[in-house]
Amino acid sequence: MSRLIVRLLCGMLLALAMCGGAFASDATRPAQAATTWQVDVGGASQDGAVEAQAFLPTSITINAGDKITWMFRSFHTVTFLSGAPPPAIILPPSGGNPPSVNSAVAFPAGGPNYDGTGFVNSGFPSEQASTFSLTFTKAGTYAYVCLIHPGMDGTVVVQTAGSAYPKTQAQVDAQGNAEFFSKLQFGTKLIADAKLTSKPGPNGTTNYTVHDGGGGNQASILRFVPVEVTVKAGDNITWVMNDPHEIHTVTFYDASGKPPEFLETKPQQNGPPLLLLPHAGPEGGTSVADPKGFYNSGIQANGQSYTFSFPNPGTYNYICLVHGPIMTGKITVEAAAAPKPSTLPKTGDGAPAAPLLPLAAGALLLLLLGTILVRRRA
Repeated sequence: MSRLIVRLLCGMLLALAMCGGAFASDATRPAQAATTWQVDVGGASQDGAVEAQAFLPTSITINAGDKITWMFRSFHTVTFLSGAPPPAIILPPSGGNPPSVNSAVAFPAGGPNYDGTGFVNSGFPSEQASTFSLTFTKAGTYAYVCLIHPGMDGTVVVQTAGSAYPKTQAQVDAQGNAEFFSKLQFGTKLIADAKLTSKPGPNGTTNYTVHDGGGGNQASILRFVPVEVTVKAGDNITWVMNDPHEIHTVTFYDASGKPPEFLETKPQQNGPPLLLLPHAGPEGGTSVADPKGFYNSGIQANGQSYTFSFPNPGTYNYICLVHGPIMTGKITVEAAAAPKPSTLPKTGDGAPAAPLLPLAAGALLLLLLGTILVRRRA
């Protein structure tokens, strides 16, 4: 019995030793290193005419503990709302100031970690902050948006730590590039399809329609289409805004000088500076009469339009204050054609001239009578 017990005890000790070795091996095994991923934010065609209003790629799958660094290629935000409504972008006038940009949109908030709760925002990009990074600490599916451009959204799928990745960074980049060029192709077609249209106006004038940008499908045109238009004095032009992602202005100014700034900074004693929008509303009236004058439509959003008339010949340069200097245009106004007379001009101040047909008939009758009299005398 003693030998059996000894053998059993030895077997138990050996088993415990083997288990302990296994536990030690697991405990000392290094955890999988976290991975840092890269996602592009926006991007534009080489000439800046078409802007991709998208996170590239739109969706990415990572593991808990991983980090994403967003690379800003144009002006956007990376914002996790966690189910809350987005804050207003523009605040109304207050305290004697013009409308302003909401500081909750413009400046960073939250971070550097995200577990699916709270408001986390990159704020506006700048030369000092052209990237934004966030580490995801909890598995889940998280939606995020750009607060500046409605309809620009993305998704981060976070798997449990140690899961196999569905894509490498190279494959993520390839997906982002494919989505980017798809947006550019869509925007390029929008430009090709946009045409100047017109219809007759009162008193022989013409009413023209110009496209104030354009967009959809996470792409925007940052151009007036067409860029240059020639009209006659007295004609009208209506700029129509059809882009769910952007805002624009139609602003005429003296081209020999610098156009006004769309955004002005006002320091505050407490808190971040105010970002003022001094030209958010219409200015100068709707009759563009002086090539050196200032005339402004104010901010135009999707579905809105604004009409200017051009009473005097000249060359009128204009710009979108939001997207200048890449979004500019020119209107050439020629002298109106002289109206065609509806009746013969008056030749004297006396009684109206006799109709020409009876006068001609009378002259012919006198000529015939003269001829008859001459023959009779002969």
